[in-house]
Amino acid sequence: MSFQAIFFDMDGLFLDSEPQWHEAETLMMRENGYDWKPEDQLHCLGGPLRRVAEYMSNCLEGRKSPTELEAIIIAEMTDRLSRKVPLMPGALAISKAIHGSGTKQGLVSASPRPIVDGVLRGMSEKYFDVTVGAGDIERTKPFPDPYLHAAKLLGVDIEQSLIFEDSPTGITAAVASGAFVVAVPHYVEVQEQPRLKVIASFEDITFADLEKWAEVNQRELGRLP
Repeated sequence: MSFQAIFFDMDGLFLDSEPQWHEAETLMMRENGYDWKPEDQLHCLGGPLRRVAEYMSNCLEGRKSPTELEAIIIAEMTDRLSRKVPLMPGALAISKAIHGSGTKQGLVSASPRPIVDGVLRGMSEKYFDVTVGAGDIERTKPFPDPYLHAAKLLGVDIEQSLIFEDSPTGITAAVASGAFVVAVPHYVEVQEQPRLKVIASFEDITFADLEKWAEVNQRELGRLP
């Protein structure tokens, strides 16, 4: 038994990019006279970028508009991630195993399309059948729309799909989509519940675990005894 498709969040989940975001945002805010603190970064974890830019603009008391800040950070992160893509431990290995099984997979991000495309350019090895970025559809995370859109593009049933997420914003979107969700949290605590499981790292799982979860999913949907 297996899932019809498996979807990965990008930043902080498939990519170890949060340090890059933190560095870029810290430097940008410092250049504008604001001391960007860890609590500011935590508040912005998971995006979407428009919300982050609005928060930054408030921190700067409107000296730069959200639109200006968003353009700056998109350009900076697109450049950074197209040159060096820092992957989470075990992420590429599990993606390659999924590809080898013939199961469809996608990368779904709250980051704008230019950043997603920069990441794809920077990856020498990738196995995604579809990618979705903010702006590809009207609403992004915490709404479920990005995952529903990705499932539609692949022609799969979202209830028969698995989503890996890490942030509260992303987990909210994933659960709301109706998919089976596996959280890999790094900065927050997540409680398990039906159709929401928690692991510490991709290095802790194999494709056999995904097959077991597919059976758990059917059982928790009431389709197996």
